[in-house]
Amino acid sequence: MLTNLLIISLVTVLLVVLPRKRVYVQFFAQIFFLVQVAFAAWAVLNRGTTALAYFTFDTLGVTYYVLMALMGWISCWQSSRYLGREPLRESKIYLVSLIALNVALTGVYFANDITVTWIFLEATTLAAAGLTYHRRTMRSLEATWKYVFVSSVGIAVAYLGVLLLGTVASSEAAGGAEPVADLSYAGLTQAIAAGAGNTLYVKLAFLFILVGYSSKLEIFPFCTVGIDANHSAPTPASAFISSALVGGGFVAVFRVWKTMQGSAALASWTGHVLLLVGGLSLLMAAVYLGRTRNLKRLAAYSTVENSGLMMLGLGIGGLGVWAAVLHSLAHTLIKGSFLLQISVVGKMYGSYKAARSGNYFRADPLGALVVVCCLIALIAMPPSVLFRTEYLILTGLLAGGLWWVLVPAALLLVTVIYWLCVKLLPLLSRPADLSKIDKTARNPLLSAVLLLLVLLTFAAGIWQAPELVGLVDTMVNG
Repeated sequence: MLTNLLIISLVTVLLVVLPRKRVYVQFFAQIFFLVQVAFAAWAVLNRGTTALAYFTFDTLGVTYYVLMALMGWISCWQSSRYLGREPLRESKIYLVSLIALNVALTGVYFANDITVTWIFLEATTLAAAGLTYHRRTMRSLEATWKYVFVSSVGIAVAYLGVLLLGTVASSEAAGGAEPVADLSYAGLTQAIAAGAGNTLYVKLAFLFILVGYSSKLEIFPFCTVGIDANHSAPTPASAFISSALVGGGFVAVFRVWKTMQGSAALASWTGHVLLLVGGLSLLMAAVYLGRTRNLKRLAAYSTVENSGLMMLGLGIGGLGVWAAVLHSLAHTLIKGSFLLQISVVGKMYGSYKAARSGNYFRADPLGALVVVCCLIALIAMPPSVLFRTEYLILTGLLAGGLWWVLVPAALLLVTVIYWLCVKLLPLLSRPADLSKIDKTARNPLLSAVLLLLVLLTFAAGIWQAPELVGLVDTMVNG
């Protein structure tokens, strides 16, 4: 079935490239995302199976794939309106890049081997670069080459980590003639638990991989290139990058982190590393949120904050891991919904600068309601499910006696909440001349869909159904 999806993707790319009428281009692009939704349903029904030896449809990968299929379809739908007046050639390149990013992330989600994950993460760099350079401006060119260069350097650093883990797997496999490295996640977990290889190599490998993947997960130190890419890409693409690609980065880091948990010493050490990275990510978000005046960059720095919280959750272990996974899932829906609605705001006001917008409640009441709900969700105010996850993470720090992390983290979260409210609330109520806005850019049906998605996360915050708890438990322990 995975081979069929790849064949359909290649055929769809041809069908998107060849037509000379925009309606056909958009139609075939939508067909791909509908096929992807159908494949997501198939993956749900066939969890636990393996395809082509290197891809396993486990609960973790399938769940993120379902969310990606949903956000990809909505992003493509909004893109058809967002790019409606642009040259057909640029629209084709945009849609081909979006399809390529979806295919690359499919490999990231389902790969059961660390080298395969590495390959597909590198492929996401090329696909995301096509989206980032869409505007063909000097700013987008700068953001693109920075993204390609820094992400490629990061991927190269991560490859050093993969090589170091290969020595660990080889030493475990050596018993007879030629040692054969098993770089599957299951094989690495077994080798590390057995104490194979040099512990220093394993620690360096984890550091290299974490730093290398940081541009995808948008955490310290390489998160800045992801922020620039989000700013330069068309906003529907930014929504997909901030949700699905960040989710792919989390899956990649989570799988590597999990291989370290077989050794108590390594688990403790990696936990401290993640606490440091998470704290520094929160610091970056809190500082730069106060300096930005652009709504898209505001959303990007919010992603850095939320990814930092995920790292804190993994760092404390126990219930914090459960909270980190749920936080990541909820963030995928919330941040994607927020940026998709911001794409409507940008089209209506002709700018993403906060100072040039206002009175959005009068201009687009349903869209403004989506923004309000997203703001409530992002600042982790009840009934947001992020309130539940952040509470579990902070109480986990308290229970672990990590006052040196808890106090600054809490202060930084208060700072983030303050800046998000200061920057977003004027958009809703500040007096503005509505005679100059483009009211045809409103998309009530899109706003209704996004509102439903955010309300679903609210429902999860109010009542965590046994099915949801069981799903997250399986993702954490499976």
